[in-house]
Amino acid sequence: MGKGVITPPAIKLEEDLVQKAKEQVNIERQVIVHVVLKTDFAWWQLRIWPSTFLIPKEGGAKSKLLNADKIPFYPQWLHIFGSSHRFTLIFEALPKDCEIFDLIEEIPQQGGFEAKGILRNPSDVYHVEIRD
Repeated sequence: MGKGVITPPAIKLEEDLVQKAKEQVNIERQVIVHVVLKTDFAWWQLRIWPSTFLIPKEGGAKSKLLNADKIPFYPQWLHIFGSSHRFTLIFEALPKDCEIFDLIEEIPQQGGFEAKGILRNPSDVYHVEIRD
């Protein structure tokens, strides 16, 4: 028996599957910020406003807050018993050239969350501690 060339079978992909695959590849990366909020109070209330952003120090577009886990959105409150609480915030992707950014909760009253000078890393997953 001689060696022959094996020709792979022709495969025809459905166009809608190809389009869905392209959309998945183009999904924008997200930034995840795990927060530990510490306070001296034994009982307190907590919430996050949708007007919370990641703001690049170099300028450029703010990254919007997309979702939050273990913290409600304004106007709801979470009642906390204890001196700390952990929650996670999920933001739009930061600009590619961003190296340092701030987490700022822009609200029309005192007491918004702030974590400044966060150094960018390749994973775009961050752990910050905020003292209230």
